[in-house]
Amino acid sequence: MIIDIHGHILDVAYRSKKPLNFSLGGLTDVPLMRVGGVTGQLCAIWTPNIMLSGPHSHSVETPLKTTLEVLDYVHRELSGPAGEDVLLVRSLVDLQTAESKGCVALIIGMEGTDALGGDPRVLQNLHSLGLRHVGLVHEHANEFGSASQVWEKGKMRVYKEGKDSKGYLSDRGRKLLEEMYRLGILIDLTHLVEPGFWEVLEFVKGPVLVSHGGARSLTNSVRYLSDKQIVAIAHNGGLIGASPTPLVPSNEQPGLPLLLDTIDYLVKLVGADHVGIGTDFKDQLDYYPPPFTKSSETPAVVQGLRNRGYNTASIDQIIGGNFLRLFEQVVG
Repeated sequence: MIIDIHGHILDVAYRSKKPLNFSLGGLTDVPLMRVGGVTGQLCAIWTPNIMLSGPHSHSVETPLKTTLEVLDYVHRELSGPAGEDVLLVRSLVDLQTAESKGCVALIIGMEGTDALGGDPRVLQNLHSLGLRHVGLVHEHANEFGSASQVWEKGKMRVYKEGKDSKGYLSDRGRKLLEEMYRLGILIDLTHLVEPGFWEVLEFVKGPVLVSHGGARSLTNSVRYLSDKQIVAIAHNGGLIGASPTPLVPSNEQPGLPLLLDTIDYLVKLVGADHVGIGTDFKDQLDYYPPPFTKSSETPAVVQGLRNRGYNTASIDQIIGGNFLRLFEQVVG
């Protein structure tokens, strides 16, 4: 299987108001995934409670309401014609079923916990609707700690120790983490500032996910992982998703070489067992150069790995096998 462990099909589809199995005009959608042989995507619903600027500018005053609207959209779509092409994944069996039927598998996640408001009861309800992944922070602070970059007065700035710290992991945050493990929800540490990263990792004592990003040793970006963090995730059985998409303030060029260079570095550091691919594809037309510009061109990733000397077993692990292992262990 090929699994994109960080994409935004549901964000794009919900805002487009189009049927889920139609072309959405962006870089990732159900038809593009089918052409590219992509079995599934971990869909990170993004509902920030802050005003953003730039090409993806929007604000969400009620993140929980918006999240529920996205989930309602998914369930309504899957009860109609889209249900012939798309399968909502709640377990590993669903992923296997999607592959056998030739369906596109969608795993529902959230990028940031604004919709939870720190209340574990909300998590229980969202889980019943299909939620299987939670990214703890995105671009501001909450009960889990702060993001490595934060929005302030419509602009992005780097996290500042003291100014942004909330004591990191609160009692309420610990209860939420406990509830995630009880329910079987993947915990994603992407974007979490490093002191908060270590506090969460010490508390959870189990496999976690960093769904997309890069290595700080390759590019000194505050949003990327240090070697020590990468090794720690591998030691607890977790997974790191390399990406063709730079996380600003990185000055890297987007595209396949960035993805492959990051994979090479991660594999040399911790082996192929702990590496995946998270594209972070949305609707950024003309952003990525060929040969990997959208989900339909995913075979270019496989060929790129072959060209760099990876054998079939290692490629299978990186493009999906490692995520399947983690998903089975945490979600079941």
